[in-house]
Amino acid sequence: MGCKVRVVLHGRRVGGWIVRITSSDQRSESELPVEKLSSLVSVSGMGVESHIVPLTQWMAETWWGSWRATLSSASAPRVRERIVHSRKTQVSSHGQDPVSVATRELLKKGSGLLVVPPAASALQVVVELAARGPVLAVCPTQRMAVMGAGALRRRGLSVALAPDDWDLARAGVDVVIGARSSVLAPCVDLGAIVVVDEHDELLHEERSPTWDASSVAVKRAQDAGIPCVLTSPIPSLRSKNLFAHNIIEVASQPSWPRISVVDLANIPVNASLLSSELLQSVQEKGKTTLCVLNTKGKARLVICKSCKGVQKCSTCESLLEQDEAGEFFCKRCGASHGSVCVECGRSAFVVPRGGVSQLRTQLQASSVNPVIEITGDSDDTWTQGNVFIGTEAVLYRMNSADVVVFADIDRDLSAPRLSASYEALALIARAARMVSPNGHVVIQTRQPTHPLLLALGSGDVAANVRSWANEQLGLFQSLSLPPFSVVARILLSDKRSLDELPELDQVSVAREENGALLRATNREQMNLAIAQIRHTFGTDVRVHGEPRRF
Repeated sequence: MGCKVRVVLHGRRVGGWIVRITSSDQRSESELPVEKLSSLVSVSGMGVESHIVPLTQWMAETWWGSWRATLSSASAPRVRERIVHSRKTQVSSHGQDPVSVATRELLKKGSGLLVVPPAASALQVVVELAARGPVLAVCPTQRMAVMGAGALRRRGLSVALAPDDWDLARAGVDVVIGARSSVLAPCVDLGAIVVVDEHDELLHEERSPTWDASSVAVKRAQDAGIPCVLTSPIPSLRSKNLFAHNIIEVASQPSWPRISVVDLANIPVNASLLSSELLQSVQEKGKTTLCVLNTKGKARLVICKSCKGVQKCSTCESLLEQDEAGEFFCKRCGASHGSVCVECGRSAFVVPRGGVSQLRTQLQASSVNPVIEITGDSDDTWTQGNVFIGTEAVLYRMNSADVVVFADIDRDLSAPRLSASYEALALIARAARMVSPNGHVVIQTRQPTHPLLLALGSGDVAANVRSWANEQLGLFQSLSLPPFSVVARILLSDKRSLDELPELDQVSVAREENGALLRATNREQMNLAIAQIRHTFGTDVRVHGEPRRF
């Protein structure tokens, strides 16, 4: 099963996969008789590992997508197999470092969640598990996988980097490592699966079906009867709920770098982002500084000239927007808030519209060091410098830094999504890992009393972030939000309207700009709703199952 073949359909040769093999006397009534089946034109070669085929079908059904798409994600990068011999070694690990000790404690109960702070390395989890048998390690990015593969090889382990070393993975190695799709890669005598930074939304496939690598890893491990270890410095609510019975926190000191929360309201210039902490960081010689500013689309931040308060919804804490008449409204919950400041009642406001390029110009005028703006089109010359500025993408293009400054975290923290706080925390956690224990993370805000920022600016960051996350888990449970409900987003083509949406039984519908967000108590209810919607809209609807952002 799983190999690629070609058949003739309607006069054309098309490719496919063999997903089941049976005899004619085992044919069910719903299947075609043997005489109506098309003959194979050719066998193309390698496709999907036979034991992965049922998993791909489960993925398609779970995330309401095409089985062909999941089979494609699980297919070998080449159809012709190359002969490679096994390179397994004798791995031994009896490390007494905090990560190794915590991993052994976690494995006493099988699968679980390991909270690895930014100052520690989750790579030691892979080494510890590799001493028990071959390990499949899944990372959020290919860049992280490449670096991890190099570090493991330096420790003497044999490593296959997916998808490039697919044949080596099929032959046998100590560790198979790769990005999201590597969760479907072959691994001979698989003994354990590790997902690094399970909270990272890059582990969530954006193409339909929108499957999640962490969930697939847990399912694959369950089917194989092996442990699955999810690691993260800031575990997702879904994983905290799933592994509530087996969560171990790594007791390493220090666990987080120094974090400073800067109140932008204390800056004398209205709407300015040039705090003394930011200016000092870009002026230091011999240190690498990253400045992060997310300004996607039209600026939504509205600040009172008098009290310098950010205009936020009193109901859901989302940033408010102004209509053409100057009236404030909440995009998330739809509440109206008049045309005056929600804090002091004044009516004069400032709307900062400066983006990355404008801030770069301001920083360059205040720094003797060259300030380099990093974009998606930047070439390799951007690595030659020590002050870099860009959107959150800069956190993924740099390996390390001494200081990371979030020039205006409010744009992320108060986005019109219930998941906005966790998204902001994920960016801060990534920055904390980049700067190492001796580094510095600066967070600039106009709402320093936000519960998350209070936790991050405290003395014991790990304990206070854990408390904040537990409060969020309780809040989401009381509101019947994921992971205590099932959510799906539907997107319609331009020629169809949400007015055509049928009445859905026991499913809540929240309209969005080009679609709707559906929420059901359980999966059975959502399955029925998706079936109704597809019957109504046909191919004019796209289903985004269990989105990370909602």
